[in-house]
Amino acid sequence: MAERGLPFRGDKEKFGSFNNGNFLGLLELLAKFDPFLASHIKEFGNKGSGVTSYLSKTICDEFIHIMAHKVRDSILDDLRTAGYFSLSVDSTPDWSRIDQLTVIVRYVSPNDGLPIERFLTFLEMGNHTGESMAKMVHNYLINECKIDFSKCRGQSYDNSANMSGKYKGMQEIILKIH
Repeated sequence: MAERGLPFRGDKEKFGSFNNGNFLGLLELLAKFDPFLASHIKEFGNKGSGVTSYLSKTICDEFIHIMAHKVRDSILDDLRTAGYFSLSVDSTPDWSRIDQLTVIVRYVSPNDGLPIERFLTFLEMGNHTGESMAKMVHNYLINECKIDFSKCRGQSYDNSANMSGKYKGMQEIILKIH
């Protein structure tokens, strides 16, 4: 599910519910072919909090966190193998209207030569200056992702001055650094 970008959780978090999400739906499907899992879901599936079942939303969230790191690591491995990449950054508010930067990389697949575009992360924006955003993106890519930024061959941003401005925009600042 994580490799395909599918959501794990649904509207309902109960086994047997129509909109219980891909994670619980997949467990229900697997339970049709695995008697042990079927009996575990039957006994513990909708017990609620306080019962150790390894089927709760907390466990689902832990799986999401683990899989997100695995997917990101896989993307970064492919990116490093590909060598060169381009960077795309855009700002967008999240559901609580807090501005965040969306960091996306593009590269050519080392396996089949096809262009690949992958989302890496959202970075919460504390400051809207080009310098602040450039530092944030630069630190994330170099310190957290361990990407060789000298391999970046292109940058794309939205049209706002703090992103692509000629003198103080993030694009210009990153170009000066590299």
